[in-house]
Amino acid sequence: MMTCERLERFFAAWNEHDVETIVSFFTPDGAYHASIGPDDEGTAFRGRDEVRRGVAAFLSTYGDVRYTDLRVGLDGDRAYATWTFSGTKGNERITYRGVDVFEFEGDLITLKDAYRKERSTPIG
Repeated sequence: MMTCERLERFFAAWNEHDVETIVSFFTPDGAYHASIGPDDEGTAFRGRDEVRRGVAAFLSTYGDVRYTDLRVGLDGDRAYATWTFSGTKGNERITYRGVDVFEFEGDLITLKDAYRKERSTPIG
């Protein structure tokens, strides 16, 4: 079974920019749905090779990726993780809050579905 400690280790691998360790947390047919992209799912990467490609692209886009303020909740084969993301894209420093929704088979991820809050002009 997945544990909160193991899921925290998953995020530590993101902070270490360790693509292979990140990918090792997924089932062979696991999926990573990025928070941005052209589809309702954002950009969907399915299978370890595609997840590897998506993770590597994300980490290369934001060279100094960090996840902080991590809070994890686990309920059987599902979990959530809230976090603060920070990174640099070009010369722009980016920080936002977000949440990942997870599904598991045993202690491996079958789905990591990411959502985030972006700063914009307030409504109203």
